[in-house]
Amino acid sequence: MKATFLSRSRTAAGFTLIEVLIVLGIMGIFMLVSYPSIMNTMAARNLDNSTREIQTFMQQTKLRAVDTKIIHRVRFYLADEGYWAYEMERLQMDGTWVRADGAPRKVIPNGFNVTISLPPSGADHIVIFSPVGAFVNFVANQNSIVLQSPKVDRPGQMDERVLSLFMGGSIHYAKRKST
Repeated sequence: MKATFLSRSRTAAGFTLIEVLIVLGIMGIFMLVSYPSIMNTMAARNLDNSTREIQTFMQQTKLRAVDTKIIHRVRFYLADEGYWAYEMERLQMDGTWVRADGAPRKVIPNGFNVTISLPPSGADHIVIFSPVGAFVNFVANQNSIVLQSPKVDRPGQMDERVLSLFMGGSIHYAKRKST
């Protein structure tokens, strides 16, 4: 009697190798099928995060101009390494620009196609905020930054993020399909 009881409990105690392999195979197929979707979602999030970081930085610059009552600007420039960088600068009494205290230099990741349509200052593009927060150097057809990700590759998906600046100092964020 005891031998039968032991053999029954041993067979009911675990999974067979075939059962484990079948479950692992199903999980592998699921991961393989969902991988492109996961990567596309991550690329879209990176695009959103980079664009929001630029928007936040420009809003911080505007708020610093209002808070200090000193004209500030965000200067976008193409760094020697081939990527876009931007930093906050303030106007000095002698009319020169210096980097604002405590403001870090930021970069736009290389994986994006960047179109900056802001008023030029030499090779740089700038956004100047007055002490009341207005966009001083506003030009109607030069008031946007567009980031496009080639990794966001689903048909019909919005693969561009657009920051539009308005004369009053507001910054609008939008998603759109590339043309």
